[in-house]
Amino acid sequence: MTDIPKWLEVMRSITGTKEYAGAANNPKIMGWVDAIAKAYPEMQTYCDGYTGDDIAWCGLTVAYCMTEAGIRPVFGPTDTDRWMWAQAWADDQNFKPTGRLTPGTIVVMTRSGGGHVTLFEEWDGDMLRCRGGNQSDAVNVSSYDPETVIQYVWPIAAGEQPQIPVEDRPMLERGNIGPDVVDLQNMIPDFTGEVDGDFGPETEQNVVDYQTSRGLEVDGVVGQETWGALYADAPPLPPPAPPPGALTAKQQSDVKHIATTSKIAKFSWPDRGVAPTGYIQGMALSFAQDVVRLKANHPTVVEMAKARTNSDKDALNVYKDEYQHLGMSNERSGIDTLRHLYVMMLSSGMLESSGEHCCGRDQSASNVSSDTCEAGLFQTSYNAHSASDPEFDDVMDEFIANHATCYLDDFAQGVSCSESDWECYGSGRGFQFQQLCKNCPMFAVETHGLTLRNLCNHYGPCNRGEYVLKTDADSMYHDVQDYIEGQPVVA
Repeated sequence: MTDIPKWLEVMRSITGTKEYAGAANNPKIMGWVDAIAKAYPEMQTYCDGYTGDDIAWCGLTVAYCMTEAGIRPVFGPTDTDRWMWAQAWADDQNFKPTGRLTPGTIVVMTRSGGGHVTLFEEWDGDMLRCRGGNQSDAVNVSSYDPETVIQYVWPIAAGEQPQIPVEDRPMLERGNIGPDVVDLQNMIPDFTGEVDGDFGPETEQNVVDYQTSRGLEVDGVVGQETWGALYADAPPLPPPAPPPGALTAKQQSDVKHIATTSKIAKFSWPDRGVAPTGYIQGMALSFAQDVVRLKANHPTVVEMAKARTNSDKDALNVYKDEYQHLGMSNERSGIDTLRHLYVMMLSSGMLESSGEHCCGRDQSASNVSSDTCEAGLFQTSYNAHSASDPEFDDVMDEFIANHATCYLDDFAQGVSCSESDWECYGSGRGFQFQQLCKNCPMFAVETHGLTLRNLCNHYGPCNRGEYVLKTDADSMYHDVQDYIEGQPVVA
């Protein structure tokens, strides 16, 4: 049986109260005004404005019931934000929208001549049975059409919420609207969007962030696993420990200084201009980390640093003449080949995204499935993964499990991300890939490196011969390499 909240008990206890006809006022109704002023002295002047029961008193009745229940009635900065104004109950910081009706839910509606506020009791077929004041000049139970409802709300201060069994919650995903979405938005800790009942891209991003933080399957879809975690108030996972070989804070600072003071940091890229500070320092940090990972024989970096192949899908082979002209040999596996690949990637990221880690898909393209949708610095899509099997998916699993070397804050410096940039498409593994590319830029670097070595025709600028190989970029990376090779790393 559903518990009855105190304010509904109070409303039931005053049922039958009627306003007096003519100039006389029902002292009981006027006494409710005095009770509110006594409980909340700051409302005294406002209460003094209620001079007779010929003034609409539905808001007064609900305010009195809330006061008797120990809950502050709505009281915003202007008269239309306060409890006498019925529709003010729909939008107040101490009350939040709720998606399901239980006895005591505050029902705010519109009706001829203005608004009305009352308390839900039960359903009567497809009509709402509500108990409230000024319903035919009395406190009674009346029926209302739910089409007239503006909002259903519940007092936050009460510490109670409509108890809907978790198994009754539907699966929610982008495009859904309605009361369950309202509840979802209210339940996600530190929700950053608007509580509007619309499951749009910002709500999707909040869901993904929540799923990631709680170790759930990350797909942006709210099923029983995600609902269950929300109901259980599941705590976030502890911050991941830095992986073996992670750069120290000082080493990161020194690498960023090398990058931002380099000549390539000031270079104006054709049709793109000077790179964001975050892009230059983020790429330097990624390379520094890969110098360490190559020494540890990390499979992904070993694949990126392999000697040039004769394949027309290996970017180092496609650009063989350009590299030879600059004296950058890629005929041997190792650090030099890795560094030269990073020289190419620095150009690629500027062409593909202007160095913006959060870059969304090309809006002129129709590739919106989870596997074909491009994302991030290099506009890679998940369907490139089979060309670098198993390194691509293995490194994806690695970064899903541990975001300690994403360098997101570093890549984000000087970059502004719009809501459409964060928008991702589809679900499942491809959706996770899009999210990870934008939220973990070093992951985007690694998968781009793999794709350049094994499926370079994935990228239009590569096919069109647009990559610009700069010796200043090689010099910057060489300075980073020399620094890292001369420094200890965290064991």
